[in-house]
Amino acid sequence: LFACASKNIGHPGITMVVVRRDLLGKANPFTPGVFNYETNILAGNVWNTIPTFNVDVVGIMMEWIMEEGGMASMERRSIVKADLVYNTIDGSDGFFSTPVKKESGYRSRMNAPFCVAGGDETLTNMFLVECWEQGIVGLRTVTPFGTGIYLRASLYHGVSYEEVVVLTDFMKEFAAKHSISKEVVVEQSTAMVTPPESPTAHQALDKKEFNQINKLSTSPDTVMGAAMDSSMTWPKNLKVNQYSRLAHDMFAPPPNVLSPAPVSLR
Repeated sequence: LFACASKNIGHPGITMVVVRRDLLGKANPFTPGVFNYETNILAGNVWNTIPTFNVDVVGIMMEWIMEEGGMASMERRSIVKADLVYNTIDGSDGFFSTPVKKESGYRSRMNAPFCVAGGDETLTNMFLVECWEQGIVGLRTVTPFGTGIYLRASLYHGVSYEEVVVLTDFMKEFAAKHSISKEVVVEQSTAMVTPPESPTAHQALDKKEFNQINKLSTSPDTVMGAAMDSSMTWPKNLKVNQYSRLAHDMFAPPPNVLSPAPVSLR
């Protein structure tokens, strides 16, 4: 059994291996010692220097799991937490959606993927920033392949049911605030505003709408401004007023590195 820890029982990067004893002693003679389970077992798992901190964290996590009722308790909690998130998505009348259909039977209890308003970039970034303001983080992971339209709610053992309730309550609140009824969409379909390609998405909002967004933040425009005004609340004094500007800074890909011009040899 080759199990990746990945934040559920410890730090990412550590792996738990369970080996049947009758399979030991059959490794290829050219197998490096670090990959030979018999070598590691005979040396008491200290044939090479192990990541001691990571292993210690796994031990602490295992003790906590046992104190909380063991794996049976973890499974019950995982089912309840996952159902809460998926029910919120399914009950949002399409505002939130997930690529994994309920009838497929393959919905993950650990990572629930979902998108906001069909992947609308402006609403997605606004959702992420407002989540961050409430201490809800980790919904978007930046990878070398980009970000895509889907976010993910990670429901690891360390995430409590109460914390999932905070997330789902906010999801319902956000959907209620930004959902547009089907009747309104039909009547005003010709008046829909196309989001601009510019990262300053507040240009797509009229003055009244932008002022409403601005009221949600008391932040200065710069970190220096925050230093000058001690009344700013932490961590709001590290962000800017315009949601779009903050979202662009947080989620923009790294800038292209321009290669130097070739040297002309004469």
